[in-house]
Amino acid sequence: MVSLVFDDGLESVYQYAFPILAKYAFPATVGIIANRVDVGDQDFMDENQLRELQKAGWEIASHSLTHKRPIDIPKFLAEEKCLLLRRVNGQRTLYDAKYKYEELAGLVENGRQLKERSSVKLVKSEPGSYYFDELIGEVTVHPFDPDSAEKQQIRAISYERELEESKNVLNALGFTVTTYITPHNYWTPEMSALAKRFYSQVADGGDDCNRKGATDRYWIKRYVVHANDPAESIIGLIKEHAIRENAWVVFCLHGIGSDLGWEPWDAAKLDQLAAFLKQKAVPVVTVDQGAKLWFDGKGKTGK
Repeated sequence: MVSLVFDDGLESVYQYAFPILAKYAFPATVGIIANRVDVGDQDFMDENQLRELQKAGWEIASHSLTHKRPIDIPKFLAEEKCLLLRRVNGQRTLYDAKYKYEELAGLVENGRQLKERSSVKLVKSEPGSYYFDELIGEVTVHPFDPDSAEKQQIRAISYERELEESKNVLNALGFTVTTYITPHNYWTPEMSALAKRFYSQVADGGDDCNRKGATDRYWIKRYVVHANDPAESIIGLIKEHAIRENAWVVFCLHGIGSDLGWEPWDAAKLDQLAAFLKQKAVPVVTVDQGAKLWFDGKGKTGK
């Protein structure tokens, strides 16, 4: 069987991939970055478009809260309290702190997420905001309540929160989320174990197929489809593994039919691929459907 997974929730997937796959009655999975839903950025699908996909049989999966890697931010909730905030000299409302990690996914003040801004000047005039200076690894914060900073109640978002909160956000919008799609196709054994608390399965990278008895439910492998890959090479992988070996082949795609996003693929190539799958009656499933068939021996396929 074959699964098509579109990472990042780009609008071109709705505009181009959705009608192509609908023509062949195929479902797919979309990995959604929870913090990008309904922020007014037309490059990403909005809530209504995602609802239409889900109604048509597509799977809405989590692709994290902010699209960070676990090695770049605190891993666990216990590590979030890594900021020692101090009042900025001469300022009543500003606090700063050193930050030892490569990236900052965001800040949370007593459950409320602060907004990132592009300069200290902007932060100075906006309660509930922060600025992260990557060059010197310093965070400047204007809290909602200065008392939160004084009591060290402002936390840096961890990867554990990325896993949990992204699912919560999508569930609150009415989407049934059982699958996690790893950002940057980066994954670790620690995070694989942690993901079992929140998800039924996880899809990663690896450029390999999934074989019976040799597949980890929380480390499902995917082939990455690159912009210059011809449809024939993708079809070749399906012939070799899904048809001849009876393996489960999962593809990692991004944008379709536009130049936006990482490694966008041509819509005509997707149509050629879908036509082949239809002609050969290869079962096409979402990741959730595939996992139920592969690991539980239950579920159904779309052809």
